[in-house]
Amino acid sequence: MWLFKTLIGLVILSALNLSCGFQPMYGNQKGGEVLKQLAAVDVVPMRGLLGVEMYNRLLDNLRPSGKAYAPDYQLIVEIATNRAPLITEADSQVRRFKIIVIANYRLVAIGSDTVLDTGTARAVASYNVVETSNYASSVAEEEAQLRGVREISQQIVAGLSMFFKRRSSEL
Repeated sequence: MWLFKTLIGLVILSALNLSCGFQPMYGNQKGGEVLKQLAAVDVVPMRGLLGVEMYNRLLDNLRPSGKAYAPDYQLIVEIATNRAPLITEADSQVRRFKIIVIANYRLVAIGSDTVLDTGTARAVASYNVVETSNYASSVAEEEAQLRGVREISQQIVAGLSMFFKRRSSEL
């Protein structure tokens, strides 16, 4: 008897869940329109180590299948970093820094140069200063910056996905 009641309860819960209005972002009745739009974004190359990392991460995240479409959009990203002391000892030696990585991005329609979407992504990472090795401290700082760039690239793709999802539901 309890099995029958449990089964009925599961059927009712399933029916309620189907009527909640939930739609996945990357797949819908139109066959994954958001994924197609993301694959049609051309990323403008950036300079420097962080720019190259951001460019590569964005390409990987925008085109997870590796398939690119003819570009309809151009993504322009500007990266800035800031370093601030996080832990200072009594002798005024900084032992830990935080790195703030900020990226401002614009999505532009190719051909009309109309700005379709803008946004800002921000990430904070930290690293320890190695007292006995400047090289180790330098590598730790670079790694913290790269962690921030990886996080920001995901934020940018999420923002673009939401933009394309809203746009496809308006059409």
